[in-house]
Amino acid sequence: MPTLADLPPRVVALCDAHAGLLDERLPGLLDALHLHGSIGFDGEFHGGSDVDFVAVTSRRPTEADHEVLRKVHADIDKQWPAPAYDGFYVLAADLAGSPDLVPDVPGVLHGWFDVGTHADVTHITWRELRDHAVTLRGKPLGDLTVWSDDEALRRATRDNLDTYWRSQLEAMEHHPREAALPQAAEWGALGAPRLVHLLVTGTPTSKSGAGRWAIGAYPAHREILEEALRVRERPDDPSTYAAEPDRRRRDLVALMREVIADGLARSGPSPGTTPDPPHEPPHEPPHGPDPSAT
Repeated sequence: MPTLADLPPRVVALCDAHAGLLDERLPGLLDALHLHGSIGFDGEFHGGSDVDFVAVTSRRPTEADHEVLRKVHADIDKQWPAPAYDGFYVLAADLAGSPDLVPDVPGVLHGWFDVGTHADVTHITWRELRDHAVTLRGKPLGDLTVWSDDEALRRATRDNLDTYWRSQLEAMEHHPREAALPQAAEWGALGAPRLVHLLVTGTPTSKSGAGRWAIGAYPAHREILEEALRVRERPDDPSTYAAEPDRRRRDLVALMREVIADGLARSGPSPGTTPDPPHEPPHEPPHGPDPSAT
């Protein structure tokens, strides 16, 4: 697990700016600031990576606090347009219980501040916080109680594949131009296998870790997986799909269809067991684009 000293300087500076604004405008509110996501796995951070934070507060923010927080994040966006800085504000007591029980909380996602059910208040976030968090302020989460349940995490992971990722696959099939972009390959070819990796191994991993694992698990899709890793880690390197973006889309859709089917066929390993080899789903050709798609 990386430490504060392992983080890129611009990530530390961004988090320091956040904590400093909170100390100045809402003194005493911030108890702790943690990072989760890929950066918690050997400090993985690339040019297009987001920074995912969880701020632990001394009390539940009030409506007046919400307006201050909104301005804090607007100022952060102006000063730090990149990397994207996404996260939410909870109590330590929230982390000690299921994320399903967390009330509407303030948070920011893709530059949009809101109070509600934040997209990252999830079982996988709690597991990453428990096992892979990087603490920038306050007590390390290893010294606190962070709730986690293996079966609840597996259920939530399968549900994510069956709802969010299935809908994203359908969207890719209906919007071929967007699905042919290099960024779509990085997002889909690393994001969906990341969930199946958890179901197979029982442990989370980074996006790059998921891509490397998937090359072994789904060798027929090696080229699109290597393309996704190239986009994430070495965007200036040449692409094997440079002259054939539609082939990149077809390969991405085929991979995601197989990965989602594989994940939904799994119940996941029990703790202490050796995972089975990847399930071999039925082979079917990818659907063609919707003729009405624009």
